[in-house]
Amino acid sequence: MVGADRSPTAVAARPSATPGHAGDPAATAAGLAAVYLLWGSTYLGNRIALESLPPMVSTAGRFLAAGALVCAVVAVRRGPGGLRLPRAQWPGVVAGGVLMVGAGSALLAVGQQYVASGLASLLVAAMPLWVLLIRFGSGQRPRPAAVAGVLGGLAGLALLLVVPDQGLHLGGAATIVASTMVWALGSTLTQRLAAPADLLTGTGWQMLVGGAAVAVAALVAGEWHGLRPAEVTTRSGLAWLYLMLVSTVVGFTVYTWLLRRAPLQLVATYAYVNPVIAVLLGMVVLDERLTGRQVLAGVVVLASVALVVAVERHRQLRGLPAGTPATPP
Repeated sequence: MVGADRSPTAVAARPSATPGHAGDPAATAAGLAAVYLLWGSTYLGNRIALESLPPMVSTAGRFLAAGALVCAVVAVRRGPGGLRLPRAQWPGVVAGGVLMVGAGSALLAVGQQYVASGLASLLVAAMPLWVLLIRFGSGQRPRPAAVAGVLGGLAGLALLLVVPDQGLHLGGAATIVASTMVWALGSTLTQRLAAPADLLTGTGWQMLVGGAAVAVAALVAGEWHGLRPAEVTTRSGLAWLYLMLVSTVVGFTVYTWLLRRAPLQLVATYAYVNPVIAVLLGMVVLDERLTGRQVLAGVVVLASVALVVAVERHRQLRGLPAGTPATPP
């Protein structure tokens, strides 16, 4: 993970990863498993929702609805005052909302109009590369084993794209890769900037900010004029509802929690595991075929995940706060 802001404001807003609390390996493992499974199914849900919904309209709607739901829960539990944020915390909320929720998710949906769900998830596996490059740019030196793990994951991705299958939509693929770049930047800034002390409050506002940004982009692109509610199929509607409630409310809340409690390189391993889940779901539900090359790529990717997780878990167990540079033993 890129070094976090160690200013007093940021430290007070973001709990440190300490053994038995923030750095509890069992809690971290459970959070990672949830993100692996829930976001692995997002690609399938997106693909089905896009059968009769415009991509940015679908994305904006689900994040605005999810954000409103989360904020309503906060208001009921803590009163309207629980939704107030100090001015110093808004830059982090806006950065995460516009980049991760907004641009990252919207670009993925746009690209998935032209790219199968399994292949889209494999393209997202490039995300840790951008995280690593940001770490280099900030002056940190990732451990050699972590670098090897990321490069191994990219090698698995290369097995798919060096000799692409016939009919690959390069524009759609490039759009999905761009979504991983802005998501990595958003994840990094979210950890660097002061964060709301209350997880649900911060997540709800991020969703609302991101959803509003995508709604404006959809208006500029003319997507709202193309929306035909009467033509939205039951299948797409149910997929959208799943994306809103399960992938967005539950998945994004867990992901935000992980960003505060675990090294970013460890959290980013979801981009390696999600493709395996997405490919399998695509085979079962959409009859997408798994080729021998995809099987080989999946094996390489999972081996890389194991390496990165082992390196970052060792870092956590040494009691290092999230974002603190680790020196080799």
